Amino acid sequence: MNKITRKFFAILLSCMLVVAGVAMPAKTTDNAVIAAENVAKTGTVTMTVERITIGQGYLVSPVQVEIQNGDTVDTVFKRVMDAKGFKYDDNGYLASIENADTGKINIPAEISAMPDTTVWGNPNPVKAPTNTANDGNSYANKGLGSSSYHTMAGWMFTINNVFSNEGAASTPVKDGDVIRWQFSVYGYGADIGSDTESYTGIKKVTFANKDELIKEAATLVNNKTMMKDANVKVEYNNAIKVLEKYNPSETEVKNELTKLKNVQKDFVKKTTVTKASVKGLKAKVAVKKIKGVTGYQYKYSNNKKFKKAVVKSIKKNTLTTKKFKKNQKCYVTVRAYKKVNGIKYYGRWSKVKAVKIKK
Repeated sequence: MNKITRKFFAILLSCMLVVAGVAMPAKTTDNAVIAAENVAKTGTVTMTVERITIGQGYLVSPVQVEIQNGDTVDTVFKRVMDAKGFKYDDNGYLASIENADTGKINIPAEISAMPDTTVWGNPNPVKAPTNTANDGNSYANKGLGSSSYHTMAGWMFTINNVFSNEGAASTPVKDGDVIRWQFSVYGYGADIGSDTESYTGIKKVTFANKDELIKEAATLVNNKTMMKDANVKVEYNNAIKVLEKYNPSETEVKNELTKLKNVQKDFVKKTTVTKASVKGLKAKVAVKKIKGVTGYQYKYSNNKKFKKAVVKSIKKNTLTTKKFKKNQKCYVTVRAYKKVNGIKYYGRWSKVKAVKIKK
């Protein structure tokens, strides 16, 4: 890509990373929360670095990052990449990342089937890259960046599934944001959902929104206790497989999000109410004991929708409710919980049990 084209690319897409000198701290290979500096944090965001358009999946899988006042997409990117030991090059934007290319590409057929177009400043038509017909990658140190495998390639980012109108250094972040750095191999971003049709003639690919699944995966993998559970770990890996697909359906993404949430609920076994009897104007509830749990959370009310319900957490597997009025019904449901390192993990609620109050 010549100098004029690079400048045009940076201005039009408005999403290239402006970076300063880089100091390389000790490398962090796991996905623990990337901590902010020694100042008050203002929240947590989630970030990924993706090479899905060339079939190489995640360079940085979903990770949580602490933020502080003044943070931008730029500073969050640097915090993550520095912590993980990656070197990156800038030329007024994110030009390349070292050790980001495995050398084995598997460009999705949907990208290779995109129409021919022309690169700004060059009247000759260009074709979409394929696994056998592409521009190759000339970066040293396994770098991946602008013009890798195609003259229209480069790094771009979204924040909360939207391509920013500002550069990374000018895009502020807030608690809960999801930042996805994605390598676009064709169409100046059309292959990752950016609308560049007005100047490339290439219609953008429409994707399912992966943000919620990305956030859930990042939150879960940081939970060392839960990730020791075999079922949880399997479902986390399934979620990553869905996320690394080039274009999974909305249904597939939503279904995997549900599965990932449910397997966390099943980390604590579901409770069974074994008995609900009447004692005076009170109900006495008993649940089957579950080995290894800290206690049980009871919820009961005089209506099946649990309006104005009483919620009580105790260690015992039996509970006597407060007084009801005669002929009222007591509706009760219970769930077990484990407390690990100060955090409570709840199982699923039991089936609702109802008993009529009478003397």
